[in-house]
Amino acid sequence: MRELITNYGPLGILWFDVPQEFDRERGLRLEAHTRALQPDIIINNRSGASGDYDTPEQRVGKYQDDRPWETCMTICRQWAWKPDDAMKSLEECLQTLIRCAGGDGNLLFNVGPMPDGRIEPRQVERLREMGAWLGQFGETIYATRGGPFKPGPWGASTRKDRRIYLHLFDPAEPLVLPPIGPRIVASSTLTGGSARVVQTGEGITVSVPEAARREIDTIVVLGSMRPPPPFPPSAFIPPASPRVGRPRPRTCSCE
Repeated sequence: MRELITNYGPLGILWFDVPQEFDRERGLRLEAHTRALQPDIIINNRSGASGDYDTPEQRVGKYQDDRPWETCMTICRQWAWKPDDAMKSLEECLQTLIRCAGGDGNLLFNVGPMPDGRIEPRQVERLREMGAWLGQFGETIYATRGGPFKPGPWGASTRKDRRIYLHLFDPAEPLVLPPIGPRIVASSTLTGGSARVVQTGEGITVSVPEAARREIDTIVVLGSMRPPPPFPPSAFIPPASPRVGRPRPRTCSCE
């Protein structure tokens, strides 16, 4: 660590990987030595100690907004390049990225170079497809926080200031989300078409007509009176049944 930081620093991050012989005591000593050389360096949780952030591997981490985390995922099955290795579809890649952002995490997306140093052309094409999607819808991912709704089979949500981005993976049925407190005052769809948003004291219902549903991700944007809090205790509430004296719902229809 001294050689790396002294001769080649300052470094932004140290990413340790599977130190089988490193227990917590040794990891703490290593982290203390490293920070003595560079106090502001970021260290992952694989030094044997806890480090600054978590690194779930080959799975999307759980929603966690009290400690940073980063999912480590391969574009194919293996970390190194392998001929004819099964590659993830564009749907899998994008929905993994969205689930990470919706869980308030980051995505480390691994590609393995071929023996001549090039990235396999089909992997390059997949990354270009993801880049094209981000070029169009990157505002829903970059510089956002996860929530206010907990990710689930339905998709995920991200938030920025007073905007909530709903990423709907299967919008065939109306989505019923828990109440969030702030009033929804506007709505729109980034992926085209229209959606109907109804807010009551019991929750928020989002309905997307068939013509507006997209194969990988349908994005509905909600504008609230004030920045929303982190997600409520549960990801869903059952649809409320009509009752006498029920408050009139607030409706936002977006085109």
